[in-house]
Formats: sequence, structure tokens, C-alpha cells
Amino acid sequence: MSDFLPHPFWNFSLELYAGEGVAEACLDLQERRGCDVNILLFCCWLGASGRPTLTADRLRAILKASDAWQAEIVRPLRAVRRLLKDRPWPEAMPETVDAVRRRVADAELAAEHAEQIKLASLHSPPADRDRPVEKRLRAAVGNLGVYAVCLGVTPDAKDRAAVVSLMKGTFPMLTADEIVRVVG
Repeated sequence: MSDFLPHPFWNFSLELYAGEGVAEACLDLQERRGCDVNILLFCCWLGASGRPTLTADRLRAILKASDAWQAEIVRPLRAVRRLLKDRPWPEAMPETVDAVRRRVADAELAAEHAEQIKLASLHSPPADRDRPVEKRLRAAVGNLGVYAVCLGVTPDAKDRAAVVSLMKGTFPMLTADEIVRVVG
């Protein structure tokens, strides 16, 4: 959408989310583990851009700010969008219901964008693109590990597979073996 403020995190997220298997991995973690997709993408962006790994205390502070936005704005919009998609209203013309669903989806995307701009404002140490890619990968995986700790999640094989998909999209210059070795 043209009215979105440009931001490196937003641009990164759009590109990453469009990558092979990334959307599915994010949505799987959202559904199974209650993850906020924007936080997943934020963890990846921080690492990919050469920023240091988040501490649990810092991420908890960030989550406190984003959780309210998710609960009050994003999740209700998502629920309305899903309701319009999954339970048609027989008395309405399908085209009108679909038009409403598209507008709600646009509002949901705008709310996601607003959250990303806020996340970046809450934690944006200087980027270091010259940081070796292996260290950036470790930072991104470490950020996701810190997020798991904050959620009280002990990662299982499905979680690790989702993280591998996220890392493949974040670091396409690395081989799958290099990524798997770091993810574990």
C-alpha cells in the first residue's frame, strides 16, 4: 500500500514473508505456539542486519508494548476477516461480503505495519552489515530462542523446522546444512 511509511524492517518483512516456506512457518508458529508473526520477523531482521542478540528482559519489554496492540487491534481484525471468509452470510451477496473482507484484510495489514514501525522504534541498536553472516545467523536464531523462552515454549522438531524455514529465507546465501547446524 502506498500510504505505508517506508522502513527497512517493513521492506525486509515483505521480502522474507514472500520467501518459500516462510509464511507457512510463521503461521504454523502463530497457530501452534501463539507467536506474533511480527515478533518472529523482528527477531530475524535484528539478526540479519547485524544487531546484537536480544536479552530476555529487553524482549519482554518489547512484548509488553506489542501484546496490547495485538490483543486490541490485530487479533480482532484477524478474527473478523476469518469470520467473513469462513462463515458466509446467506442474506448478503457474496461479492459484498468479499469486498468487506478485503477491506478488513487491508486494515489488518495496516495494523501489522504500525506494529512493525513501533517495534523498530523500541529497539534499534546500530546495524552492522559487515558482521560475518555466521554471527548474524546465530543472532537471529538466538533472538528466536529468547522469544521461545519469553513464551515459555520448549522448542520441538516442528518448531526447529519452522525456524530453519525462516533462516533459509533470511539467509539465502547459506546452505541448508549450515543453517541446520546452527538451529540444531
